[in-house]
Amino acid sequence: MKQRAFIKPTKANLVVGIIVTAFFAIFGIVFFAVLASEGSAIGMGFMVFWLLIVFVIGGSYVYSLLKYNKNDDMITAGVIDLDEVDGKTSISFDEKLRKLEQLKKEGLISEKEFNTKRNEIMNQKW
Repeated sequence: MKQRAFIKPTKANLVVGIIVTAFFAIFGIVFFAVLASEGSAIGMGFMVFWLLIVFVIGGSYVYSLLKYNKNDDMITAGVIDLDEVDGKTSISFDEKLRKLEQLKKEGLISEKEFNTKRNEIMNQKW
């Protein structure tokens, strides 16, 4: 069974994502109003689509921020395969533990995820 660590975005990344999507939403609303005053149905349709996408992306950031400390339903930013380096070489036992510790220190995995993965590594044959 492959050893994997799920990476979550930092709180700062989530806050920046929310701010950026808010600017995109404001842009979309203003641009929609301009297109509505000109009577451009195609442009207004595009801006409705734009706003829908912006709200979905922004909603995922808000959802992840609200679930940040619960760690159960959070949207992850990626997965690291702890068994491989460059897809070819197997990582040694001590390197796995060091890499896992580094992920925890950087706040990319929770304490619960750290303990689960550490136990899995410790239960492997040396």
